[in-house]
Amino acid sequence: MSFASPDKLIWLLAALPIIAFYILKTRLRRRSVATLLFWDQVFEQKRQRSLWQNLRHWISLLLQLVFVTLLGLAIADPLWNSQEDSGQDLILVVDNSASMQAVDPASGKTRLRQAIDRASDVAGTLRSGDNIALITAGASVRVVVGMSDFAPTVQEALLEIQPTDGPTRIDEAIAAARRLAADDKKRRIVVFSDGGVPDRDLLSGGPSSSSELSADDAESETPDVPPDWFSGDDVRWIQVGASVDNLAITTFQVRRSTVDPIGYSLLVEVRNFSSDPVETRLTLQLDDAMVDVIPLEIEAEGAFRKQIDGTSRGGGVLTGTLKTEDVFPVDDVARAILPDRPEIPVKLVTGDASESYYLRRVLESIPLVRIVDSDASARLTVFAGTVPETVPEGPLLLVDVPESGPVVGPGNQPAWRLGRRVEQPIIAKQDKQSPLLRHVQLQNVILSGGRDLEVNEALGAPTTLLETAGGDRVCVSIERSEGRILLLASDLDSSDLPLRIAFPVLMTNAMNWFFRETGEIRPAIATGQSSDVLWDVAEESPSQTARLIAPSGERSLVTVQRGKVKLGPLAQTGVYRLASEEDAEAAFAETAASIAGDDANLVAVNLSDANESDLRLPELPETTAGELPPAGRSPWFYLILLAAGLVITEWALYQRRVVA
Repeated sequence: MSFASPDKLIWLLAALPIIAFYILKTRLRRRSVATLLFWDQVFEQKRQRSLWQNLRHWISLLLQLVFVTLLGLAIADPLWNSQEDSGQDLILVVDNSASMQAVDPASGKTRLRQAIDRASDVAGTLRSGDNIALITAGASVRVVVGMSDFAPTVQEALLEIQPTDGPTRIDEAIAAARRLAADDKKRRIVVFSDGGVPDRDLLSGGPSSSSELSADDAESETPDVPPDWFSGDDVRWIQVGASVDNLAITTFQVRRSTVDPIGYSLLVEVRNFSSDPVETRLTLQLDDAMVDVIPLEIEAEGAFRKQIDGTSRGGGVLTGTLKTEDVFPVDDVARAILPDRPEIPVKLVTGDASESYYLRRVLESIPLVRIVDSDASARLTVFAGTVPETVPEGPLLLVDVPESGPVVGPGNQPAWRLGRRVEQPIIAKQDKQSPLLRHVQLQNVILSGGRDLEVNEALGAPTTLLETAGGDRVCVSIERSEGRILLLASDLDSSDLPLRIAFPVLMTNAMNWFFRETGEIRPAIATGQSSDVLWDVAEESPSQTARLIAPSGERSLVTVQRGKVKLGPLAQTGVYRLASEEDAEAAFAETAASIAGDDANLVAVNLSDANESDLRLPELPETTAGELPPAGRSPWFYLILLAAGLVITEWALYQRRVVA
């Protein structure tokens, strides 16, 4: 043990006056008395004192000297052996990933609560000249407290740490800690975790569980070693929790059925992280309606995988729930979003010179489209070989446009102008980013009857989709608040376009585009993962920002670019909702039932991480990092307590008797 302030040991010289006062003897005063008879008897009894009475004087001196010594040592600020290096930078890394929510059956505390308690004890050992910082390693790495010399700030911040449902990012947190304290001689990183890190088999020297090893690594005979971020003289791990068995939903993804046009196909995987077989049930619900109950019998260390086909035109939130009672409920529930597939009534208006046979057949082949005659019941109006007298409200599809459009705007200008008829118009350029041309390849296709389309911006914001080698715009989409418009200047009866597979795909994309639907099932996102989510919003909107509403109600700002929203990493499982800026306040006040009904704006987020669901603690290798100070108080605190105990002892042995 050493001292932070050895110069303060000079206070030990206070023992000299105490010794002097004990050595000096008090000179007795002479007094005349009538007789010595009684005094002789007193002196005779005094000579027969016990050994303790003879030593009490010196024991009192010894206790007081020890008291002064303890106080002097406390003032000099003694250090534990692991604290001898002056000015250390202590960085606490607390794992608040999903697995840290598991409850220890013995103590009833979560692993995160145990980590916080132990981290608070280590923070209490901070001494003068040291710095301390706090980093969390959950779904994302966050520096909670930067380098500071005030330990109570860190201890208060530890109590505010909340668990996340994402995978651990300990490797990134350790890298951030090393950037935070660049001096490797002073830096000490203390990680509080259950050890549930990726490639955990590497930690105990076993075979790697990663399937992404290179061929060179597979052929190498070098034994596995812990990763670089785990080992090091500056890193010490403190493992919390106890190994427990767990059952988890590790995959829950939905896609469109390849057989049923309005059906879906669910891929589900349930894994058993234990050495014993289990029996349970998987319940599937679509909103509040029961879909299926699947009995499961999973062998030890085994998994259940199945593809389930179903049909749902109404859409909603598909939820899978395991009927099990374990210490980790986060991975017992998984969700997926099924978009609503409403029927689309379409009114087809044809010109006198065109029967639009191919167009009618293609529209009738789309499962959700129904040809109607009434304007009132139609959600979409299609004009083939003719144009309306005025531009009606609602979505419009105009094919084989024969002439310029009706007048619009204050100047009564035509909505669009048609150029000359192009001979052999070959498509040379197409907008590959447009959702209208998704899975459509029309380059080098001849569009008979093609003519250049010049759209008046008073009608809306135009976008050229198909352009010929001569620069003629033969297909244009128009954004407007009253409804989207699609113009195709091609004679379908004389063109080979209807005979190509691209044409029905184009029409199907158009049905989804008109009503701002992708037509595809939005995949569920794993926590801690970033993803681009399709979300079609009006491009004429002055703001390209939106709000993401978490299951907890917390709102965050996201950016919308070309119908895509960048999300992640998301730290909470459940159903998120996308809302435009003007709808954000109303969306925040809506109930969960009304939010679930708007499935076009919903995003499902699941844990889907087998590493986090495996709650068995790995065996950590030996570390070369230095020992930590004993958790709790610094040495001077215990010296003060011992000195106070000596004062009480000295009073009980000597002063109390004198007073009595």
